[in-house]
Amino acid sequence: MKSIKNKLEFAGYCYTHGDDQRFVQTVKETGKRPEFVFLEKGEGDRITAPFYHIYMEESKSGFFADHNKLLEYLFFADFYQLTPVVEYTDQFCYAESHPINGTTNPFEYFFEQPAGVGLDEMRNSSTIIHSRKDNIMLAKNLNVKQDGYTKSENYLEQMARISSKYIRLQPRIREWIEKEQEKNIFFAVQGNILGVHIRGTDFKRNYNGHPVAVTLDEYEEEVDNLLNCKKYEKIFLATDDENAIEQFERKFSGKVIFYKDVIRSKGDETVMKSESDREDHHFKLGLEVLRDMYTLAQCDGLIAGLSQVSFAARIQKMAMGKQYYDMRILDKGLNYHKAQNCQ
Repeated sequence: MKSIKNKLEFAGYCYTHGDDQRFVQTVKETGKRPEFVFLEKGEGDRITAPFYHIYMEESKSGFFADHNKLLEYLFFADFYQLTPVVEYTDQFCYAESHPINGTTNPFEYFFEQPAGVGLDEMRNSSTIIHSRKDNIMLAKNLNVKQDGYTKSENYLEQMARISSKYIRLQPRIREWIEKEQEKNIFFAVQGNILGVHIRGTDFKRNYNGHPVAVTLDEYEEEVDNLLNCKKYEKIFLATDDENAIEQFERKFSGKVIFYKDVIRSKGDETVMKSESDREDHHFKLGLEVLRDMYTLAQCDGLIAGLSQVSFAARIQKMAMGKQYYDMRILDKGLNYHKAQNCQ
């Protein structure tokens, strides 16, 4: 009821200001013009250059859906030469109810602040520019389509440049990932590794506007094709689907390597919403997918569907100044139905 009341009040406000052409134009362009921001006087009196407060609102999205959106905000900051400060809220799906590594900002669980400026320093500055969802359109306009899953090479290259410039893992997170990679994936491999990312679980529901689900058999066929014509010693499998692990181990016996301490599902329920009594479960879910992505970026070839993790791996590979020897992106188009599976 409160939402309806607010909408009616705003409709009345619009009606009374209907002859104010500047107001009308501004309302019509909301969501289309990337330069819209909120400006705030900070708590401090010291004159500083404006800080750009990237406030990642609640999204209920996966780790890399939010992370890839963050790169788009950072692209805006870079374009306008603003100093970015990133804040994820306690509604972030990987947030805990207590500090992790001394911080309550979930972004800082995993990453250093892009400009070395924390939230307290930002709030004590004289001027703060608050992000708006409109800002990400500056980056999205690099794509021909705005469907969220069609990424141009120019877009990926620009996000790679931004990632290389602004994204830095927390030292303890970087060291942990490197040790995990060496211990579990690369320690006994002399030849090339083919990275395979399979997005299962709730993707099988074929949500409206999301990619048409790729079957395990279709992934296997593509892996077979590549193994027959290229020399890959091992297959690194990154997936949220326990069925994928079992089927790949049967099909490619002795070749499949993967992290064994990952929470996975056999059904169609997203792992992101899983509950567990293990300590820091939500933080560890983020840590696991982050490790998967960085490991995929270290592989020599890549087979994946359209997913935020595979986009992030491709961006990270470019950010490292490298490219895959082979890359196969399985694209069956997007679901555009309206009547079913549209949660």
